[in-house]
Amino acid sequence: MTYSKLTQSLSRVSKLCLSLVLVISASSLTLNEAIAAEASGFRARLSPMPTTPQTKNTITGGGEAVASLAGNRLTLTGEFAGMSSAATMAHIHNGPPAQPGPVVAALTATAGTSGKLSAEIELTDEQVAALKANGLYVQIHSATNPAGELRGWLFAQP
Repeated sequence: MTYSKLTQSLSRVSKLCLSLVLVISASSLTLNEAIAAEASGFRARLSPMPTTPQTKNTITGGGEAVASLAGNRLTLTGEFAGMSSAATMAHIHNGPPAQPGPVVAALTATAGTSGKLSAEIELTDEQVAALKANGLYVQIHSATNPAGELRGWLFAQP
């Protein structure tokens, strides 16, 4: 085989390999999109989220919420601890990450600095779409931080 033919063969092999890599990459992106679209499990890490500059030094605590989606029915449970004052209420809000949004539904929350969250909520189709697009978050309000002390966005879990 001549050098020219060898170079042409290697060029064809390189193009085939590149094509294969592109096909595999596109397939994995499509698979990841499909997983997100069909996600039924979600998790939120609850952490201090100042709602005003004045509250950044007064909020404390953390927690976690897990949720499952069956059709439009969202079931959520969670725990929190170490808040600066007793929880007064908790909600699911609609808003993209790092953006506040309106209340979607109330959650049941222990009235203490530590406790549990729970809810069974029937979401609208639009709210399900927001959930799957990382647009719903859990927020716990407290006596000293009525605008909200802990917050965490619900992200799909594989």
